[in-house]
Amino acid sequence: MKKNSTLNKWLRFLLPVPTGIVAYILILLVFDTLDELGSHFFSNEVAITIFFSFILLEIQRTALIFLDKKFPIKIINRHEDESENTETPTKTPGASTRIIIIPLLSLLVSIIVISTLVILYYIYIIGFKDFNLELIAFNGVFGIISMVYAIIHVSTSFLAVNKQINYIREKELRKSLEHDLENYKLQINPQLLYDSLENLISIVKHDKKMAENIINHLSGIYRYILDTRHIELVSVAEELRNLNSLIYILNIKHNGAIRITDSLDEECNCKQMVPGTISTLLTEICNRSIINKYQPLEVNLISSNEKLQFKATNHPKINLESINHWNINHLNRAYDYFSSERPEIIDNDTEIKISIPLFEIEEE
Repeated sequence: MKKNSTLNKWLRFLLPVPTGIVAYILILLVFDTLDELGSHFFSNEVAITIFFSFILLEIQRTALIFLDKKFPIKIINRHEDESENTETPTKTPGASTRIIIIPLLSLLVSIIVISTLVILYYIYIIGFKDFNLELIAFNGVFGIISMVYAIIHVSTSFLAVNKQINYIREKELRKSLEHDLENYKLQINPQLLYDSLENLISIVKHDKKMAENIINHLSGIYRYILDTRHIELVSVAEELRNLNSLIYILNIKHNGAIRITDSLDEECNCKQMVPGTISTLLTEICNRSIINKYQPLEVNLISSNEKLQFKATNHPKINLESINHWNINHLNRAYDYFSSERPEIIDNDTEIKISIPLFEIEEE
């Protein structure tokens, strides 16, 4: 950044030199005296046009910076597809009119500045009073230079904004893809499938009815996964229906020591959450806990302060590594896609409390 700033300062002092020389050549062309270029190239006239260029470019640069700050090209988000609630970044309405307005304003600034400088030069330095043709020539040449300078400035600004818009689009696309991936990871539970098939193999020969129930509940769990793999949010009621199948499967492994109570009202059941949230949290608690008939896992679901409160008895495993670390990073990243709030976990000696953010979709 410091290197670029130093380069810009040097350009501010060097740019008027070629600009002034080009302006001087164009003025000679206007008066059809280009053959005098060789004899007058190192004269005061060239120095004057370079000085005029420096003053004009500095004033124009200041004016353009003021206009950019006063009327910036802002990036806004508009809904491209309301059914999918996607947002596409775009420029502020009317930004394209800057291509016309700013060169015209630059031309006006050029006429005022150059007219003032020419009048001061011819009257107070040379002592001429009849310089109408020179005034027109100077304004015409420097007006063209001023408009070219303004067009380059506007084009550079638009290129910078378009680059930023493309960056935002790519970032949002990447974020969406990451969410899809994390949502997929959230729902797939290979350990559950392994445990269920292991139980199924041991039961199928002795209790075909129970084996059939295991298959039905297991298929219900993975059917729910397939049904919601392209859905960003589901209702609490749908999540709880899938939870019943999961509890049945887990209770086979833990001999019915997992019990859940649901005291949620109708309003809470209609709110939305990330698919697989409760299943992921329950599975994580089961992996961390000692569960048997003497130490059952009691789970209670209640609604509190626009959130779903998940409360469970805490019987942590003695040899649990990294006991303070919950393996729910994928779940947190999924919630980051929708809100700044994540599931909040309070883990003490006797109870685990988890506050799950809920979302409410407004129907238009």
